[in-house]
Amino acid sequence: MTPEDLVALERSWSELRTLRAPLLAALTRRFDEVPPPAMAAGLRAEWLLCAVEALVGLLSAPSRLAACARDVGETWPDPRTAPSFGVEGRAWMAAGRECLASWSDRTEAAWCQAWLLLSEVLAAEALSPFCDDARCADRAAGGGR
Repeated sequence: MTPEDLVALERSWSELRTLRAPLLAALTRRFDEVPPPAMAAGLRAEWLLCAVEALVGLLSAPSRLAACARDVGETWPDPRTAPSFGVEGRAWMAAGRECLASWSDRTEAAWCQAWLLLSEVLAAEALSPFCDDARCADRAAGGGR
């Protein structure tokens, strides 16, 4: 991640974390739209928000991020699936846009870059495909929204 990505992400997170209840509600609404046999929307939303809370501060330190990400990944409540950009990432982006008036294309690109970094950090471990969508790579590279 670039220093600019980290700044954009940290700015948005400093605002989003003060909006925990609305963010959790927005995530839950997004997960309600996931077709069965998905896990309960509220459980999935709570897990994602807790995962972000645990990992976002470590994005500037990939070696520490890797250890923490493994621990967070082990708490994923559904052994039949794994978190992915296609579901969790898209839900996060939509909820962020809904809850944060200052959300911008730059903010979204920074969050996509965070997913890519997490994916790279975890790739050697084959924990899960945290970024499995070409749109994430396109946005992180500065592509369209």
